[in-house]
Parts: sequence; C-alpha cells; structure tokens
Amino acid sequence: MKLKSKGAWLIAFSLLLTLALITALFLEASSRYLPGYNHMMLRQMSEELAGRLNRIHLHDSAQLAREIDAFSRAYERVGIGLFAGDGTLLYSTVPRAEPWTMPELLEKLEDPFRRLFYNENVAMVYEIAAGGEKLYVLFDVEAGAMQYLQFFLYFKDWAVLPFLVVPLVLIVSLPALCAFIFILRMTRRLNRLNRAMQRVDLSGEPVLLEDPHRDEIGELTELYNGMIRKLHEQYRHIRQVEEARANLVSQLSHDLRTPLSIIRGYAETLQRGSVLDRDVRVRHASIILQKSDYMDDLLRKLFRLAQLDDPSRAFRMSECPVDSLLQTVMADYVLILQDKGMEWRLDLPESPVRAVFDREGLTQVVRNLIDNAILHGAGGKYLGVRLRREGDSAVIEVEDRGKGIPPQDLERIFEPFFRVDRGRPSDGLGVGLALAAAIVRRHGGRIEVSSVPHVSTVFRVVLPVAPPLPAPEREAPEPERAEREAG
Repeated sequence: MKLKSKGAWLIAFSLLLTLALITALFLEASSRYLPGYNHMMLRQMSEELAGRLNRIHLHDSAQLAREIDAFSRAYERVGIGLFAGDGTLLYSTVPRAEPWTMPELLEKLEDPFRRLFYNENVAMVYEIAAGGEKLYVLFDVEAGAMQYLQFFLYFKDWAVLPFLVVPLVLIVSLPALCAFIFILRMTRRLNRLNRAMQRVDLSGEPVLLEDPHRDEIGELTELYNGMIRKLHEQYRHIRQVEEARANLVSQLSHDLRTPLSIIRGYAETLQRGSVLDRDVRVRHASIILQKSDYMDDLLRKLFRLAQLDDPSRAFRMSECPVDSLLQTVMADYVLILQDKGMEWRLDLPESPVRAVFDREGLTQVVRNLIDNAILHGAGGKYLGVRLRREGDSAVIEVEDRGKGIPPQDLERIFEPFFRVDRGRPSDGLGVGLALAAAIVRRHGGRIEVSSVPHVSTVFRVVLPVAPPLPAPEREAPEPERAEREAG
C-alpha cells in the first residue's frame, strides 16, 4: 500500500475513532460527573415508581400516598404527580388547594428546552403501567436541578443536531484534512525523488532536482544531488582511466616493441659474429644498453606510480636542505643541457631552505620536471630552476621557453598516461608528471603549472617548510656545512 493510501486510511480511522471517543466521553461525563437530573435518569425513576406501585392497591389513597412519599424522599427537588389514564390526578407530592387544570398542565410541559436554557422548572411526563392500568407520572424538577447538558434531549430534536455534530466534525476533519494535504505534498516530493533515482544513467547527463524547502526531504534531495554529481564525476574519471589504460597498453606495446626490435637486431648481428670491427661492436652494444635503459626507465616509472597508490608504503621523511638537493640534481644535467645547446640557470636563496621530505621521492619529482622541460621545451633553448621561501612553504620552479601547453590541456596535464602530443611519436608514456604530482601530494604539498605557448612554461612545486629546530641544533653538522660551502 502506498504511503498516501496509508495516510488516508489512518486519517479516516482516526476521525471515526475521535468522534466515537467524544460521544462516549460526553455520555460518561454527563452521567457521572455533572450534577442534576437528565432525561434518562427520569425515565429510570418512572420505571422504579411503576415497580413500587405494582405492589400496592392503587385505589387505597392512604397506601398510595405513603408509597409515593417514600419514593420522593429518595429524590430531592423533584415533585411527583400521578395521573390516571383519563387525566384524573391520583396523587401529588406538591399540595394544592385546587386540582390541576389542563391549561396549567400544558403550560408546565411547554418547551422544556427553553425552560432548561433559562434555568426554570422543567416538567417531564412518562407513561407507566401499574396494577394492570395505564398511568402517567409527572416529574416537576426544580430550577437548577436539571443537568445543563441534556445530550439525549438534543438528539431528540433534529433541529439542534447540526449545531452539535457539525462542530465536532469540523474539529476533527479540518486537522485531518490539513494532515492529509501535508502527507500528499510529502509523498509527491518523495515520488519525484524516487522517479529521479530510477532514471539515473551514468552514461548520460546527471538528473538533478530542485527543492527549495529546508526540511528532511530537502536535505535528502541535496544529498541525492551531491551523490549524483560524485557518481558522474567518478564514472567520468573511471572512463578516463580506462581509456588511458587502453592507450597505455597500445602505447606501451608500441614503445617497447621498437626498442625490442632494435635490441633483437643488434643482438643477432653480434651473435652471428658478422661484425669484426671492435668499434662497431662497441657501438652496437651501446645501442642495446641504451634501449635497455629506456625500457627499464619506463617500467620503473610505472612501478613507482603503482607503489604510490598503496598507502602502506611510507616515505622515509627527514629534514634536509632543499637547495643542496637541487644542486645535486642539476649537476647531472649540465652536460646534457650543453649538448642540446640550452642555456640553464639555477637560482637559490642566500639562506638554506629546509623542509621535511623523502629525498628519493623529491629527487624523482625534480628530475621528472626537468626531463619534461628538456623533452618538450628544448626549442626554447632555456631551462631555469628556482628555489625560494614563501611564508611556511618552500617553492621550487622549473621553467622552459618551448612550445608550451595548450590552455585546454592544463587541467589534465597531471592525469596518468595523458600526453599533450597525442597521435605523435614521443619518448614518454605520460606518467612522469602524474608520478611527480602523486609524490608531492604524499608530502602534503601541491604542484601547479602555468603556460604561455612559446613564451614560458613554469611548473611550481609548493612544499611545507620544516618547523624551526631548537637552538642547539640550528647549526648544521660539519660535513653538511662543508658541502654547502664547497658548493
């Protein structure tokens, strides 16, 4: 059963139950807790008097008077008159000098509701049977002795019924109607959310909902929108990774097949012994070694990138000067830069910049950035490496003036297996920058890039600086100080 149907049935049941409880409580309270006589009590009194009169001889005036007087003493403020079937007064507890006339009796019985409303004496006549005869007993109740809530009498007068029932119905039905409308609106919002969840298709556009309310359903809608956005982002990321992996397999097979073919060709030449010149053999062996190193470098980068995805593999962090690391790395590239005719520059601050980092990891980052600058920026004939301190961070910049990076590729440059020169031969697999970015993130830093094609491309690594050392430890050890002075 739908929530809306359950709510309707619940409201209907509660409405009927409320009306029944109001009626029962009204009856019970009016009969038990409200003082005075009511129509039902007078009816019971007439039946009780009929039982008494059945035990006596009705034509014995003295016996009749004693029985009625004894009965009336049990009911204060109620006068009793007994009439024969032809209207003859047989006995009355209210002494009169003259007998009752018909107009007087009719006047006493006239409009009991008005008399009750204005707090006047109220007279009620009931037919009884006693001694085989039909008699009439008149109860004359003094003013104020009748109950003001004559529920039974109200239901005897149909004109009064709407004024009693309609307010009760409105009291219950209006809140029930408001509750039903509220539940209906809630179920509509929930159904809209349910339909949206059924239409979720990660391969298409995200289905988002707008709910201006700030209640629980509104919060649930916001959570749904956030979940859908994350699912689509993750799906797109997974698709990109899958596409990148497919490209990786294709590119890896191509990039490994070429050096393997070269290695195989030169190895077979050496195996046949057809090359007798020692210099030629050395050159062939050098080419084999060069291609083997190239393949080893590719596989090592892939293995290193896979290792970074495992959080259990912790870096060996230590506090070291960053400038000495840059000096060591640049020393390995001096001859390479000279062979390529590239101008290079290393700018270091006067005071050492110390930071807590994994020396092997940060060395890998700097080397990858320099390799990328040489590979794609050699046309600019310039390589610059700079170090400076900005607040609590150490900033390393690697700049080249080559062809640069197109603006549409700046956001994807650090994705695994992404290459700017798609469809063109290249010496890389697109894992170097992704590896550098992953290492920097593991250090709690960030890596940024800015590029103006054919003007300047700058990769910026921002690392947190180590906290200051205590006073006795601020002076560098002798070997380190000697190394810095030698540099």
